[in-house]
Amino acid sequence: MKSNFRGRRYKCLICYDYDLCATCYEEGATTTRHSTDHPMQCILTQSDFELYYGGEVLPADQPQSFTCPYCKRMGLSDSALLEHVSAEHTDTGLEVVCPVCAALPGGEPNFVTDDFARHLSLEHRSGSRDLISFLISFSNFDD
Repeated sequence: MKSNFRGRRYKCLICYDYDLCATCYEEGATTTRHSTDHPMQCILTQSDFELYYGGEVLPADQPQSFTCPYCKRMGLSDSALLEHVSAEHTDTGLEVVCPVCAALPGGEPNFVTDDFARHLSLEHRSGSRDLISFLISFSNFDD
């Protein structure tokens, strides 16, 4: 029941618009709709982001760490998350909150999708990585 708190914010990737402060997350807070086995995305609050990075100009492709909303695997980059979901969860139709949308500044923190792999490939695929992957696969095709 806090707002404008400092520290880490944990966004539930199953429950719509459900966030916990670090203290409540660590204490295992639950409700009638949220349980401790739901995957959570850790997000730095804006004030702590500014404190940690102190006005540094960060590139748009700054590495992020994302959590799989299906199996709770953590530490995935955006491209690794897409690969993981495409390989491991292709038949999962569960509605989930996109951890990338939730974590990125200016993103839609409560974006829900029932086709997460498609959403990742359409909305969060990095153009430069795609070009490099295409060129590598194209050059391997000639061999």
